[in-house]
Formats: sequence, structure tokens, C-alpha cells
Amino acid sequence: MDEQIAKNKKELKQRAQEMKIEEKQKKLEEKFAIKEEKEKRKNSFGRKVRNFFLTIIFVIILLGVGFYFGKQYLTEKETELKNKKMSQTYQSAITAIENKDYKKAIEILQSITKDYSKYSEVKDKLKEVEQLYLNEYLSEANEYLKDKKYEQALKSLDKLDKELQNSDLIKDKQTEIKIAKLNDEVSKLEIKKESNINIIKYIIEYNSEKNNKIEKAKEELLAKYKSAFLLETRTLITNDYTKAKQNIEKIKKLLPKDDDINKLVEEFNKAEPGSINLLSLENKNKKGTLSISNQTETITSAGTNTSYNKYILKRASAEGSTTKVPYTIEFDLNKEYTELKGIICIQEKGTTKIENTYTPKITFYNGNKILYYTENVSDSNFSINVKDVDKLTIEFEGSTTESYFIANPELTPTK
Repeated sequence: MDEQIAKNKKELKQRAQEMKIEEKQKKLEEKFAIKEEKEKRKNSFGRKVRNFFLTIIFVIILLGVGFYFGKQYLTEKETELKNKKMSQTYQSAITAIENKDYKKAIEILQSITKDYSKYSEVKDKLKEVEQLYLNEYLSEANEYLKDKKYEQALKSLDKLDKELQNSDLIKDKQTEIKIAKLNDEVSKLEIKKESNINIIKYIIEYNSEKNNKIEKAKEELLAKYKSAFLLETRTLITNDYTKAKQNIEKIKKLLPKDDDINKLVEEFNKAEPGSINLLSLENKNKKGTLSISNQTETITSAGTNTSYNKYILKRASAEGSTTKVPYTIEFDLNKEYTELKGIICIQEKGTTKIENTYTPKITFYNGNKILYYTENVSDSNFSINVKDVDKLTIEFEGSTTESYFIANPELTPTK
């Protein structure tokens, strides 16, 4: 019995050992299978392709980094060599300056490019040498400039080589001459009593060649004469509406976007036209012995004993004659007015009795067309529509023994 039990225990122990061995063998087989699978995957085509491309990418990155740093190194070396070469060139220029060969020094300095590390020093030296070389030409130009011979001054600078004409010194001197010429020409226009608008037109049309300094000089002059124009035209709106209108039409073409001019236009559009003296118009053409008042000497109406200093007068002559003698005067109205009014009077002759030996007659024409006429009406007010009148002709006709006149002839401008 005991032997049987012992035998069974032995068998169980043996069986347990066999199972451990089997389990260990199984684990080894599984481990081997996993390793075999990994090796299989590692050596697969897809894995090889991926590794190949990763290797290529890595090589490209290495090449790129190498190229970048290599290029940077080459650039630094190239810059270093350039600077060294330009430093030698600069020294050559210094030598030329010491030998007073300024023209050669200028040519050498101009050949040095802006990428030179000491270019600011080169630029300063170039100005210094140009001044030394150009002094002779500049002195000649200054002499002409002092005598206000602007064209000769500019021509004296044209003698220089084309390269030197582009130097800052020459450009500045040319600009100075052109600005002086502009100021002088404007002063001459003012002395000649040219209108502000004509001076403004000259300033605007003066060729500045897109030069900032000349443009600034033009702007300063323009501001001055524009202010004078604005003051003048605001006065004319009250005193001579038609002249103000003409000025505004002209300035709108010259300065269409100017805020001050646009403001003036708004003021003008709101204003009501006032009457102006017919005698203030230009281009008066008179025939015969008509007299136009100078607004200082007065004459008196026989009818009302009223004195006037604005008039068109037919003086008496050839005492005793009764021959009809016409006298005319013309005014250019240019269809710019709506109404002409005034008073027709016979002149008082002191204590002398007036004999109406012939009926005085005044006729108003638009060209050959009669607008209005009156006969023997002393101190008669008249009003004539002149809206479409281009040239107004007034004809005086009567005996030579009488003096008669139109007093206070006034025009109402078209709005």
C-alpha cells in the first residue's frame, strides 16, 4: 500500500516536470515565432521602400544644410573680397585727390557701388571733390545769376560732362537758377500790372520738370497770388459782378479742385448781382465830340438842377447852327447784362436861356437793330432790356447849340 502511494507520488512529480518542460518549450516556440515574424516584416518590400525614401530625405536635408552654410560662407567671402577691392579703389581716388586730379577722382568714386561697407564715406568724399572740381563752373553760373541772366547761367553748366551734370551740386544749382527765374518773371508781371489770374496762370504753367524744390516754390507763389485773387474777386462780387463772374470762370479752369476756389464759387452763387457803371467797361469806341466823365467833374441838369459826375455828354458847338449832327459811342456787352438804365438830361447853361432849336434824340442799337430811342425828354429815366446785346451803340443827334447827356448809366449783370 505504501509502495503504491509512493509510486503514484513519483509519477505525479514526473508528470509535473514534463508539463513544465512542455510549457517552457511552448514559450520558446512562441518567442521564436514572434522573432521570425519580425524578421519577416523587417525584410519585407514595403519596409525596404520606406527605409530607402527616409534615407534619401535625410541625405537631401544634409545636402541642403551643407549648401546653405556653404553659400553663406561663399557670400561672406565674396563680400569680403569686394570690400577689399573697393577699398583699394577708394585709396586710388584719395591718391588722385592728393594729386589734384579731381576729374579722375570723381570718376573713380562714382564707380564704387552702394554695397560697399563704407559707402557713406565715399558719398561724402564725392561731394567734397565735386565741389573742388565744379567751383570754376559754379562761379561762372553765379556771375550770370547775379546779373539775372538765367539762360546763360544754365548754359554755363551744360558745358560739363553729362555724368557731372547729374551730380547733386549741379542739380541744386540748376534748381536755384530756375527758381530765381520764376520769381523774377513773376515780379515783372506784377510790375506790368498783370492781373492776379494771369500771374497764377503763368505760375501753374511754369515747367518744374517734376522737381520738388521748384514745385514748392511754385506752391508758395501760388498761395500768395491766390490770396490776392480771392480778395480782389470778393470785392468785385459787390462792385463789378460781371468781372467777378469772368474771373471765377477762368480760375475754375486753372484750379478746379482747389478748396478755397470752390468756397469762392459757393459765395458767388449765393450773391445777387449789383449794378455797374456802363462807363467802367473797356473797349469804348467813340466818334464825334462826345465826352465821357472822369467822375470828378460834375455837370448839372437844366430840368431838375441836379448835378452828376457819371455821364456821356454831347457838348454844344457852332452857336446858332441847327444842322443835325450824329455822334456815337460803342460798348462791348457780350450778352452779359440784362438791363441798362439811366437818365437823359439837357445840360444847364447857367443864366443863358436854352433854346430848343432842334429836338435832341438819343437812340440805342444792338448792332443795326434799334432797342430804344427818346426825343426831347429832359430828366427822363429809361430802362432797356439788353439781355441779348453783344455790341451796344448809342447815337446822339440834335442841334449843335444844345448840350445834353445820359446821366448815371448803369448795367445789371446776368446772374
